[in-house]
Order: sequence, then C-alpha cells, then structure tokens
Amino acid sequence: MLIIASLAAVAYGDDNNNISIGALVYLTGDGSSSGINSKAALEMAANDVNSYQEKIGSEDRICLRIEDTGSDPAKALRELKNLSQDGTKVVIAATSSAELAAIKDYADENGIMIIGTASTAPSLAIPGDNLIRLAPDDTNQGFAMAQVLKMENISAIVPITRGDLWGDDLLNATAKNFEVDGGKVLQGIRYSPGDDLSSEVEALSSLVKEAKSSYGSVDVGVYIVSLDEASSILALAAKYPELSSVKWFGSDGTAGSDIISENSTLAQFASKVGLVSPYLLAFSDEQRYKKVQDAIMQETGSKPNFYAFASYDALWVCAESMTATKTADSGQIKEALIHTINRYNGITSILNLNDADDKERATYDLIEVKEASGSYSWQSKGQFAKYSPGDYEINWKGQTFEVD
Repeated sequence: MLIIASLAAVAYGDDNNNISIGALVYLTGDGSSSGINSKAALEMAANDVNSYQEKIGSEDRICLRIEDTGSDPAKALRELKNLSQDGTKVVIAATSSAELAAIKDYADENGIMIIGTASTAPSLAIPGDNLIRLAPDDTNQGFAMAQVLKMENISAIVPITRGDLWGDDLLNATAKNFEVDGGKVLQGIRYSPGDDLSSEVEALSSLVKEAKSSYGSVDVGVYIVSLDEASSILALAAKYPELSSVKWFGSDGTAGSDIISENSTLAQFASKVGLVSPYLLAFSDEQRYKKVQDAIMQETGSKPNFYAFASYDALWVCAESMTATKTADSGQIKEALIHTINRYNGITSILNLNDADDKERATYDLIEVKEASGSYSWQSKGQFAKYSPGDYEINWKGQTFEVD
C-alpha cells in the first residue's frame, strides 16, 4: 500500500528526492463513485512510479497526499490551501467542474499547477491559466448527444439537470448543437445537488405531459444531466407513467453506472425508456489497460471509468515532469508538464492538448442498459469520435456517418 504522507516541504521534499504531489478527490458526496476509483488509480500509479524509480537505480520517490473534497467546492478550496501551505506546487484534481472552478483563482494566484482528470465544463477551457485537463471538454459531449437526438428523431427535449457549473455548461453545449438542426429545448428542471428530488421529478412529469401534447410522445425526450444522484431521479421517475412513455438520454454522469445497472428497479426503468448515455473511452494497449483496470476493480469492486484512468496517467506525467525539472518554480513546472503531456501515450491514449490545455481527442461509446437472461448490463449502441477540430464520425446502430 502507498503511504500517503503530509509533507511539510516544498515541491521536492526536504532531501530533494521526495517528489510531493497533492490530490483532491471527491471520495464522499455525489461524485464519490467515480472518486473512489480515481483514488485507487492514483495510489496504483504512485506505487508503479516508485517501483520503476527503484528499478532504474533512482533515489527519487513520489510522496502522494490525497484529500477528500466531499464533492463540495468550498471544502475543495480549503484543502487546496492546506496543500499549498505545505509547499505543494502540483495538485491532481479528480473533482467536479464546480470544485475546480472554486480552486482555480487561488491556484493561478499562488503558482499551483492543477491537473484536472474529471472536470469537463467548457467554461473552464481558458488559455494561459494554471489548469491542465486530461479530459476533453463537454463541447464534444454536447455535439455527440445532439447527433444522437437527431438519429433518434427527437424534436424536443425536457431537461432535468444538476444545478452547478458542469450541469449548466453541458446542457448549454447540447442545446446549442440540438437547436442548430431545429430541435427544441423546452422548460425543464434545474435542481440543487443534495436536495430531496421528489417535487422536482413530479414537476418533470407535468412538463413531459405538456410537451407530449404539443409534440407527441415519439418526438419528446428527457435529457438527464446528473452524477450519482441520478439513481434517486430514476427511482422516482419509475413511479410516473408519463416519464416511462418517452425516451431518455443521459450524460457521462450516468454512463456505465453500476448503481443503475445492478439495481433491478433502476435497470428496468432505464431499459424501458432506452436511456442512452455517452461513455468516454480510454484507449491503450490491452495489457496495460487490463492491468490497471483489474487492479482498480480488485481494490474497489467496481469498473473504473475514463476519469480514473486519467488520474493514473496524471500521476505519471507529474512524476516524469518533476523528476526532470527538480524545481519549485511554477513556470518551469508548467512548461515541463505541457511538454511531457504532448508526447505522452498513456492509458487514455495520446494526451495532446488543445489551445486551452485540455485533451483534444474525444471518443464516446454510446451505451444503453439492456436485459439478457434476467440480468441487466450496459451495452453499446453506437460510437462518436472526434479526431481533430471539425473531424467527427458517428456510428449508430451499425451504420457509420461523417458529421459536419
């Protein structure tokens, strides 16, 4: 097991061989199902780096300090300040976009490099700041889901979205692309994370009923943008016939969720409404991918998603960059990180960054919950890929299309 220590040192420990890297991870709260896997990935990567350093005869060692943000932006900022006071100059943030937004200004003002591995809000794609994200921003997911809505002949959507930066940005990204092709984004529900959602789901049912009267049940869809609280929404929605009479479309916050597929009530409802969600894919050679995946599954009992693999890659690029520079200067660290990332081929494949220092390429498996032999699981219905700006391809129900 990795020893996670609190180091009262600068970026390089007091003997110039201990490389101090901080990590903010949502281990509790609405993002915890993803965060727990990211923690396991970070610990595994640190052990792998240290084993490699020992093997090559280097005395450099990673000292990783992980702090729980509780899926709370204010707590995330407090924990970053604590890390900063201990001299930490590089922090991996396996957190929501709302948490990342809360810490961004402090990081910029105090020369702290933040490596985001789970944030995808487009409004955080700002050139020249101290934030690097190893995940593509949600302009890609929004474009992909607009294509899915078009392929499914949906004319109007009623959204129910998490009321934070990520939820607002993703809805806007999807709406912008959906409306270009004549789709309508109707009045929906914007909820506060942590609230009881009974009244919101009841209101959603009424809004769907109104939408059906104007567009018909075949042409109306529900678009859900949620994290772990999606399970509560689906459980409540299953009680309303109106909500079972239209198709549902999800986000990467629901895609591949074990909470949904392993609960009979949730899985039956998701299957009935054809819930399609985009699952961000990681690509690597099979041996490396399987090694990391199996180790995380053994540790946590659940299958890791892209964001856990991104955390594994993040630890490696941080270690490689800081080993090469051996400096606490934030400008030099940033230069080393960007140089390393742009030539790095990790578990999440080629990490090339765009002008805002976010991962450029994006490939989503478009998955739905299906029943087979009495059990439910997520199965692929199609795939969307962005290879470079303006170069898109979608495969849907066995047919492949280039997208303008």
